[in-house]
Amino acid sequence: MTENRAYLKEQLRESLKVIDTCLACIYAGEPHMYRALAGQLRILLCDTQRRRDNSLIVAVYPQLEISALQSISWSPHQAGPLRLQQSENGPARIAQMPFEITRYANGLSVADLQVDVQKMLPMGEWCDQPVTYHPTALHLTEIIRSVADKGGGAHVDMTLSPALRHMRTATPVRETYAQLLIVAIGRFIQALGEQLFSYKGCRVSPELTNQEHEKYNLGIIAHEGWSASRASHP
Repeated sequence: MTENRAYLKEQLRESLKVIDTCLACIYAGEPHMYRALAGQLRILLCDTQRRRDNSLIVAVYPQLEISALQSISWSPHQAGPLRLQQSENGPARIAQMPFEITRYANGLSVADLQVDVQKMLPMGEWCDQPVTYHPTALHLTEIIRSVADKGGGAHVDMTLSPALRHMRTATPVRETYAQLLIVAIGRFIQALGEQLFSYKGCRVSPELTNQEHEKYNLGIIAHEGWSASRASHP
């Protein structure tokens, strides 16, 4: 291993430690730490310099491939646990986004990306995947960079982009989409880091996970023409 790659690998290890600490703080009731988490995710996944990919994970592991998100597939009847009641030739379509929220008994809400373990993508392609289409299309890179560059991760922009404006709205569990989407990506990257460096990161306490908790799925219902155009232009 060259000296430069050894240095970058140590920086990667340290960045993953920061992600673990941010998640531990969020689990302990400090939800604002999603801002610091977004800054680290930007360094790891979607940093560019003069249009060149300068992301830390790619720099250390240029051939790395990881599990893709579950595809956003449109159906006239059912998407995951979500059901649509209409006639056989009804014009509506339903799709579930690859994003699930868990709300625990003490009020803590976290989220997870839903992945397809049978499909692997290079890191650059992974970051271009859509998480939702409506009311504005959100891809992983745009989520991270909107929060990191404009929403308090490393900078605050007084002019909100459409993506950040949407993400600042509250979810059914109170936290904003920005908070929960960043947490979901952070939890995924934490799991990746555990595989790369053979460690076990922080977890939501067993006292909470063993209690009854609620699950929420993000879904969209749309006209068949609109859904078809989304499917052909992901």
